[in-house]
Amino acid sequence: FKEYEKFFEKQGILVNQNKRLKIINKNFLRILKKKNLKINENPKLIDEVVNLVDNPNILLCNFDKKFLSVPKEILTLTMEFHQKYFPTFNEKNEITNEFLIVANKKDKKGFIKLGNERVVEARLNDAEFFWKRNKSQNLIKQLSDLKKINFFKGLGSYFDKTQRIKNISSLISDELMISKEKIEVAASICKVDLKSDLVAEFPELQGILGGHFAEAQGFEKEVCQSISEHYLPSGHESRVPKNLYSITLSLSDKLDTLVGFFGLDLIPSGSRDPYALRRSTIALVRLIIENKIKIKLRSIINYSLTLYKEQGYEFDITKVLKELNLFILDRLRNYSKEKDIRLDIIESSILTNDIDELYNGYKKAEVLNRNIKKEIGQDVVEIYKRSSNILNSEGIIIIHRHKNEKDNFLSKFNIIEEKNYGISKIIFLTF
Repeated sequence: FKEYEKFFEKQGILVNQNKRLKIINKNFLRILKKKNLKINENPKLIDEVVNLVDNPNILLCNFDKKFLSVPKEILTLTMEFHQKYFPTFNEKNEITNEFLIVANKKDKKGFIKLGNERVVEARLNDAEFFWKRNKSQNLIKQLSDLKKINFFKGLGSYFDKTQRIKNISSLISDELMISKEKIEVAASICKVDLKSDLVAEFPELQGILGGHFAEAQGFEKEVCQSISEHYLPSGHESRVPKNLYSITLSLSDKLDTLVGFFGLDLIPSGSRDPYALRRSTIALVRLIIENKIKIKLRSIINYSLTLYKEQGYEFDITKVLKELNLFILDRLRNYSKEKDIRLDIIESSILTNDIDELYNGYKKAEVLNRNIKKEIGQDVVEIYKRSSNILNSEGIIIIHRHKNEKDNFLSKFNIIEEKNYGISKIIFLTF
């Protein structure tokens, strides 16, 4: 293989992928250090580019600075996704008009550089045209156009969805103590960007573009930010918004979706999850836990079901509540496992806490998991065991019961007493 490799190297072809990668990284580092710039970490793009060339040569190109008025997300996606270029950023994380390309040979006459600059110029001209047109289109006046865009069969249009989101956001705003007026405005216009030319071209920028449109039209900062971030978190590694307005809008959007799909009985089974409901639910769990939010999910789900009913979509309330409750707790179970919490501790936490106490339940499990093997943890376990043994010897049992549980325990233990198991007293510990 070495002879094979040397033969092609003489022809100017690097067969070894790792060598090509090393050359690309080395030259990136040299140019970026000299210019005091940086690029996005994008392993997927790097891997793709490494396999597009056999003799990599790095070129620093630039485009007209007038295009810097276009939002950086549009510029970045245009260069990375469409052209396989690497946009550069300064120390303030602002995009610059310089970008790196990986050519397949030396550019002795500068034609490769010039050609790529012309290509990106044409792309950015189109992006600038659509940006200027879309940002000037009044978001409020476009609300009625959402009636023409179907959300999902049986769940109405996107206009119907935004009305539901607005009402849910209003309810959550009372619990999180934020401006009801601001969050209702944000909820009303959060989906308007779906009908823009730019979202049609760059669907990955849904929400982000809506935030930019809102900013360009003079909406308040909290409104713009919440629209930009209301799809977050979009995955296990995705950033979780910290702004309360963003959290509220994101929770409302996800809860509306989950209630609707569970109402239609489109619940994920096995490995199948065509509507990404597991991802939405884990996002819901992360929003609550990672922001230490204490919120009554059960009442919000009930309210969401009422909103669907008012729009003519009636679901089995008891069934949706039960199945969605179990589904959310199952996602909490998975989330806790990823945080290396012991399985028995996770199950104990879920048993004694329902969806109204997601954060408290997780925090208890996390604290217990952290301390269970320490001296204090071992002491607590030993004290509990001794107390339990003493009570058992006296014919007393302890039942750990959540405060929302009904007294159906009593009927079960009446049967036990009738069978004469020697139980003289039941103590209920309510959490």
